[in-house]
Amino acid sequence: MSVSTSASLWTLLSLWVLVSASEVQNIRAVPGQTVTLPCRAPRDTDIIVVEWTRPDLETEEYVFLYRDERPDPHKQHPSFQNRVELVDRQMEDGDVSLILKNVKREDTGIYECRVVQRETNRRKRATLDSEPIISIIYLDVRPDQENITADPGQTVTLPCRAPNTNIKAVEWTRPDLKTVFLQPKPATNQSSDSQMKDGDVSLTLKNVTREDRGRYECRVVQRETNRRKRSTLKTEPISIIYLDVPLPGELVESRLR
Repeated sequence: MSVSTSASLWTLLSLWVLVSASEVQNIRAVPGQTVTLPCRAPRDTDIIVVEWTRPDLETEEYVFLYRDERPDPHKQHPSFQNRVELVDRQMEDGDVSLILKNVKREDTGIYECRVVQRETNRRKRATLDSEPIISIIYLDVRPDQENITADPGQTVTLPCRAPNTNIKAVEWTRPDLKTVFLQPKPATNQSSDSQMKDGDVSLTLKNVTREDRGRYECRVVQRETNRRKRSTLKTEPISIIYLDVPLPGELVESRLR
């Protein structure tokens, strides 16, 4: 085996060890929340490039790119524009953690952090894999389930709030049933706020019965992404409610516990 071949294998092995040593950190968030994706480079180093990427997006675009002493928006993925920034723009002590604002269900995935230091500035986009990953984050964005208990005959409100008011359609479903409520189409139930001010798409359910028990999911379609068909709906819920309507005896017993 030649000296050059041995050196190449050693380099590949070293990079593999560095990547393997970066354990995946799991972060859970709910839609609309602001999260911090942690990443720290070795201290006392002159960082000239910071890259945050999503390999599952299968694109050459970045989540965030910092170079030439400033953020570079030209190759940024559109879904992350105006939503990401460094925790510390001075990157003191090697802190290159990323703030991601107003997280969405579509933000779920793997995030990789890489840096280029001045003394090893051999970096080109075409040789991305030559820089070791120093942080791997798995971000899981999904709504928390809220539990609501109601007496038979009561009127209840199932809360749901969309990130903005540019709403084209609202759908409430129960996985065990067909659509419970779909706006703008007419329905027997009604939205809590028919104008949907401030993104309020909560649902009012009148005269609840035992048959109303179950899991309710709220989905919205915003005007700029109006690709919606009931037969192919893949939008993730932004609110999940479990409604329990116990019998009178069960309700008294649960309240005494």
